[in-house]
Amino acid sequence: MIMNDIITVTEAAQLLELTPQRVRTMCKQGSIDAYQSGRTWLIKSSSVEKLMLVNSLSDAQNSYSMLASEPKNKPKALSFFSGAMGLDLGIEQAGFETLLASEIDKAARDTILSNRPNMALIGDIRDYTTEDILKLAGVSSGNEIDLIMGGPPCQAFSTAGKRLGLEDERGNVFIKYLDVALDIRPKYIVIENVRGLLSAPMKHRPHNERGEGLPPLKSEEQPGGVLHYIIRIIKSA
Repeated sequence: MIMNDIITVTEAAQLLELTPQRVRTMCKQGSIDAYQSGRTWLIKSSSVEKLMLVNSLSDAQNSYSMLASEPKNKPKALSFFSGAMGLDLGIEQAGFETLLASEIDKAARDTILSNRPNMALIGDIRDYTTEDILKLAGVSSGNEIDLIMGGPPCQAFSTAGKRLGLEDERGNVFIKYLDVALDIRPKYIVIENVRGLLSAPMKHRPHNERGEGLPPLKSEEQPGGVLHYIIRIIKSA
């Protein structure tokens, strides 16, 4: 309740969360019960209280409408190599519900726990079976999962590194991710990685062992071998 019967434009603007200019316009239009004293508008507090009540009811109605319009059964997602959940936020804005995240970095895990304290969070994906993951996510079968998303370690495929591919332990984590995804069989799988994945060979031959006078590259040393292998695994599942 406003204590004074008459208030200023500035006070009304603060109460209504409007700019003073907007309040003056409303005074001129008669939307607010006010009168001028010289060049100053003086506003009846009862008029402002009515507007505050109307705005409050309108906000409540809008909140109810938003809740009513939300789908009751959102598509379910599992997140791996989650980082600070940047990808997850975009997926959630698209309407998905993330049931579980997986991350080993301490700072990233702290961020996840702070932002999603009630969501399941696991560590290294290699330490869990598919059954473990589903149980921790609170689902009984893979049929309940619509999306699996993640960005497996990219160092094994990046052109900035040695490009050891699947010979690198970090490359094998990629295969574990695929194994879990194909066991669960969601409707969709998202794989985020570096551009180098497109050209990474199954087996890397150092550049000083290639070229004129040296043996030609074997099939497993050809560019794109890793990607072809991944596609073949997915298609055969």
